[in-house]
Amino acid sequence: MKRIKTLTAVLVVLGLLIMSLGCAALHPSREAKIVEREFMVKTPQGIQIYVVGKRPSTGTPKGVVLLIPWVKSGSTLYNLPVKGYNLMDYLAKRGFAVYAVDQRSYGKSSKTSGLLVRGLTCAEDMKAVADFIEGLEGVKKVDVVALSFGTVVTVCLAGKYPEEVRRIVLMGYPCSTVNKKARKVVQKLISLAESGKEFIPSRPETAKNLWYRYDPKVLAKFVEIVSERTPRIPTGPFLDLRDWDAKRLLPRVKAPILFIYGDHENFADLEDTRRCFYAFPGEKKAYMLIGNASHGLVLEESHDMVYRAIYGWLSN
Repeated sequence: MKRIKTLTAVLVVLGLLIMSLGCAALHPSREAKIVEREFMVKTPQGIQIYVVGKRPSTGTPKGVVLLIPWVKSGSTLYNLPVKGYNLMDYLAKRGFAVYAVDQRSYGKSSKTSGLLVRGLTCAEDMKAVADFIEGLEGVKKVDVVALSFGTVVTVCLAGKYPEEVRRIVLMGYPCSTVNKKARKVVQKLISLAESGKEFIPSRPETAKNLWYRYDPKVLAKFVEIVSERTPRIPTGPFLDLRDWDAKRLLPRVKAPILFIYGDHENFADLEDTRRCFYAFPGEKKAYMLIGNASHGLVLEESHDMVYRAIYGWLSN
């Protein structure tokens, strides 16, 4: 009975979320002029983190959003120069100040040992970025949106520093296991990291294995940019799929969370994610499945529904 009530509450929340999107989410009444800036944020450990920001040129933003990417790329995931496939532009045009990062060892950020690119370590980097953004925008908290490894970092950040985070969107969050289709590959990658290998080729073209339906032109542009910006990716994130540090911190997260998955998810295990959702003690939470989408859903054909859901959750 308790689970039925919870599920009913989830459906009500999702209904309200969808209604809250309104015409403003689908078609901004005025095409806002967007300004873009780049920053290098120095962490207390001396690591330089690259941050790209986009916001309306005038007025107070509706909210301040930090976007944390997955293991396949840095900020390109959210800032792809393809019309309609740029989450930063989508949110900035609707009144948000939006900031995307390159994690350490990605893109323009400082290069460290690949084995140090872990959820807990990167959470400390993101704490410094959040502090910087809060000072820049004059706010006390940021919203955080993340995909895959970025969700691990986000849970570590929000679990250790709940005062930093207002609302959260976790896309493709692997709670305590991975999809059976991915287990063999994941175990191989964990073994590489355990052997001391710090980096592997990024091979961004393999992102298509985590996408269900996609535009080949989007994949081609993603491959072109990531191949140049991040030719190697660190192996440290795969150790998080062995140790599951984020799972232990999830109960300490205080911010409302929207969990989003594609109905063809092939990296996270959907049964595990549902158990994770029900176990999460937060009072404000929602779970959403996006049709005809998989793990890389922000760049798949169904991305428009994902963008609208994010906008609705952050606008609440």
